[in-house]
Amino acid sequence: MSVIKTQAMENNKLRGAVYTPPFIVDIILNMTGYDKSILEKHVIDNSCGDGAFLTAVVHRYCRAFLTHSKDKKILKNHLAAYIHGMDNDPLAVKSCLSNLDNEAASFGVDGITWDVTCANTLEVKKYNGKMDFVVGNPPYIRVHNLKGAYDSVKNFSFAANGMTDLFIVFFEIGFKMLNSNGKMGLITPSSFLRSKAGNKLRQDIQNKQTLSKVLDLGHFQPFKATTYTIVTVFDSQKRHDAVDYFTFDPKELSPNFVERLPYQDIFVNEKMFFSSSKNLKTLHKIESHFSRREKRSVIVKNGLATLADKVFIGAFDFSEGTINILKASTGKWHECIFPYRQDGTPMTWKEVSRYKRMAKYLESQKPVLLNRDIENDADWFLFGRTQAIKDVFVNKLSVNTMIKDIKSLKVFKVAKGQGVYSELYVLSPYSEDKIRAALLSEDFIEYLKLLKNYKSGGYYTFSSLELEKYLSYKLEETFYGQLGLFENTRSIISSRAKKCQFASSIFVKI
Repeated sequence: MSVIKTQAMENNKLRGAVYTPPFIVDIILNMTGYDKSILEKHVIDNSCGDGAFLTAVVHRYCRAFLTHSKDKKILKNHLAAYIHGMDNDPLAVKSCLSNLDNEAASFGVDGITWDVTCANTLEVKKYNGKMDFVVGNPPYIRVHNLKGAYDSVKNFSFAANGMTDLFIVFFEIGFKMLNSNGKMGLITPSSFLRSKAGNKLRQDIQNKQTLSKVLDLGHFQPFKATTYTIVTVFDSQKRHDAVDYFTFDPKELSPNFVERLPYQDIFVNEKMFFSSSKNLKTLHKIESHFSRREKRSVIVKNGLATLADKVFIGAFDFSEGTINILKASTGKWHECIFPYRQDGTPMTWKEVSRYKRMAKYLESQKPVLLNRDIENDADWFLFGRTQAIKDVFVNKLSVNTMIKDIKSLKVFKVAKGQGVYSELYVLSPYSEDKIRAALLSEDFIEYLKLLKNYKSGGYYTFSSLELEKYLSYKLEETFYGQLGLFENTRSIISSRAKKCQFASSIFVKI
């Protein structure tokens, strides 16, 4: 089977079409069960494109039928009756029909009246409740990019929050098409596991528990589009208490079974996570600890945001009015114009003008600086955002957020009077050594893998909140554990912390 390129593929980006390679098609058909008792079973791809899935379906159906009967007239009728498809691109549908004809002809069957039409799937209801199998690769596009189709999208409950991804609506369409014993296998972006747009879908999965299998492709990208994907298989015949979790072997192009994961382990704070049971249990502990802690002994923040780094950061022929600033992602130091007082409040232009060369330079850059979306309508010569400004005057540790392994992690001491930009920094009364030990560990790398915030090149990223949760758990739980305290004695320890000043006054023991 081959995926034939069509003229329609030139419009992929606008249509959200991403054509599916044969090995992905085979994996989904196998995981969904379309490899055993498939005769006289209705199957549909409701975003069929040029027919990657349907061509494979025809091949499997013909092969299965001809092992039981040589009556090709009956086979012809079966192919017309049980295989269904639709797409809103007439060129794609034309190519799909040609591919299906060619595949059937290879088994000696021709002249089939295929049930493959050019239609808007969002408005088709005639298949609802009738399909034994729904398979496919839904379009990847934000609904606000759909020309004139938003009225159709908003009728679906999974799109109730408005700005959703179209592929999420295709889950709902597929569920409606399934009969009471039906199965559905889709490959989609994995973003719905934790995105706001995926809230309604996740709630449905948690309530109905028809999700039976998950294949996480991880960093592997089967499409030219830079999208990280997951295969989900649903079985409407019964309510499942666990999900079969698979990872992907990019060398063998095949799934590897990991283990069955109980539903209660998969859902954390209304989001979905897939990893080993051990890692999921750790994640639950991290989230539980963070939700019940009484005081923040670890704070993680985003670095300075000038919104004009080329103006404020560089090498200048003046030093007054500047500070040293670290780029956390590279570990390199630079000079930064800093038009703020030592208490973190902004200078007036009159104060800035005392530094004549700096003021002259800023005036020369005024057109650029005026072109920013400045926070709170601040003066044109200030940073675009106020974040991290007051923390310039406390000790902190910078942390980069593009991580592949321990070696790629960069943790630097940033002293009072110095700033951090590009990525994150940590404020805490815990010592630098303790924080480094918590970060420079395989536990942290496993935590990042569990979050599945993928970046190209095998890297992972994380937010300030995700890092704060991890460090709070590792540092505070270790501290309590070493003291051998029970839950009801933690208040004694936390009360001592009240003597410390947190937030911007927190410091790192160096």
